[in-house]
Amino acid sequence: MGQRQLLRGILIGLGLLAAMLVWVVVWLLTRSPVALLLAHPELPPIVGLAPRSTEALLLLAVPLDEVQAFWQAATPAPQRRAARQQWQKFFSAEGPGWLGSVLAGAALDFEREVRPWLGKSTLLASLPEGGTLVALETRDRAVSQFELNLLWERQSLAGIPVQVDTYKGIQVVSSPIPGLEGFSAAVFGEQYVLLAEQPAAIRAAIDAWQLPQLSLVAQPLFQQVIEPLQEAHVGWAFWQNPEAVAPDGLTLQAVGLGLGVNFRGLVAESAALWRAPAEFFLPAAEAFRPEIIQHLPDETLALVSGAHLASVWQSLGQIRPLSPLGWRVDPGQWLQRLQSQVKLDWQRLLPERGEFAFALLPGDRDPAWLWVGKMPDEPGSDLDERARAQGWQVVSLPMQRGTATAWAQPKPLQPSRSASGAEIPGGGPPEVSGEEGALSLPQTPPGIPLLAQVYHADHKGYSYLASSLAALEAALADPPLAADRAWRKVVAPLPHRNLGYGYGSLGLLLESTLLKGWSSTRFAFATTALTVSEAPYPDRGRQITQMGKLVWQWY
Repeated sequence: MGQRQLLRGILIGLGLLAAMLVWVVVWLLTRSPVALLLAHPELPPIVGLAPRSTEALLLLAVPLDEVQAFWQAATPAPQRRAARQQWQKFFSAEGPGWLGSVLAGAALDFEREVRPWLGKSTLLASLPEGGTLVALETRDRAVSQFELNLLWERQSLAGIPVQVDTYKGIQVVSSPIPGLEGFSAAVFGEQYVLLAEQPAAIRAAIDAWQLPQLSLVAQPLFQQVIEPLQEAHVGWAFWQNPEAVAPDGLTLQAVGLGLGVNFRGLVAESAALWRAPAEFFLPAAEAFRPEIIQHLPDETLALVSGAHLASVWQSLGQIRPLSPLGWRVDPGQWLQRLQSQVKLDWQRLLPERGEFAFALLPGDRDPAWLWVGKMPDEPGSDLDERARAQGWQVVSLPMQRGTATAWAQPKPLQPSRSASGAEIPGGGPPEVSGEEGALSLPQTPPGIPLLAQVYHADHKGYSYLASSLAALEAALADPPLAADRAWRKVVAPLPHRNLGYGYGSLGLLLESTLLKGWSSTRFAFATTALTVSEAPYPDRGRQITQMGKLVWQWY
């Protein structure tokens, strides 16, 4: 009898334990903030409200409550109070841009008057003529209508005019709000609330819903960059270039992002569509495991890496400047800046094939640049000889680790002066400035002073070029970037086999005062595939689809 009771007790205990495990698994998959990592929503119907002319789109397919809960769970415990305050500030009168202006000008309390009726999906669109359009799914039409009526009543009591129009049976109410050009709202059907700066944006959204051909979903560019994305967990983002395609340049036409999250920030699968001239050549490339990161120092601020320098150089030189939502991005200016500072024919100097990386390192005033590349085992690949062939003078320079060379090009300059104002005589032995890493070379012919502009060293089958001696020594002596803990964390979600990395901070990439506290946040990008096809008729150019994955480490 005692053994039966013991066995029964063991079975009951195991049954309770199994039930608890099942409950924990169900809670993790459904109610826990971690459930957001496992979500794979489909494109929600609310996207049908985005007009075809939409320039930029942000679409969330999960409730804001779940996003906030995940953010709190992912934030380290000592910082959660600050994260909660930051979230509350974002959705308040002190919030950014249009959102903050609406909440402040209309005296709306987001937590009390908006959040209770918010549904699952949210759409934010930027229209070239109608300004900002916001579509909110509502879980209680009566409550959302009641709150809007209270807003209009407050406007009327304050003596602010309220205009009511009807468009295709939908009541569109408009009233000026301080800090905005205008404000309009409408309750559309049983599910959606539309908010906009101009009533024209709401009318365009109604037209798009009732006539799908006028919707962004029917836009070929939207389909080409959104349909390939399979890893969206929380939503999607889309941008299309409103500027005309340049016939002789490389133009970014559209970008689509499938948005996800992890415990370090935002993770996104990306698809970018480029338009290139008919003669543009893109070599066939297969994904590889980048090894160049082992040869960059751990203090690297930003980098671009790949395996076909000639095509990357050509692409950077042809990319047209972009201005998404007022942020100016001009990849070509970085190349132009290097070419203007150092008068070398870089395409003839550097090897066309082999893994390479361009990086920025900390400098005394401006960041120093560094190039590292795997050298081909073939005659004529010595960079010193190639520099001499372009008329540059090359001299040896001792370093802590081996020997380097310094390159300089003769220029007719005024006699250089020391800090005290005295002229520095020429013709003596090379002198190195420890602070700047500048090298004064013997003058040939006499009277023409030389200043080193490039420093070169070879190490373990790789060549290093740098703008300063300090940057070159750091690349050779410092621990590698691949061993840096921060680097490993930010690239952990990226595929280990890819076509090259991009890495840096928002402050280095974008020129905008709107970034403020976000400028130091880090991002990493890996290109996973490149495909070329003919552009649609009658365009005689080519289309390049670039697939990749992006990580933005913002908390």
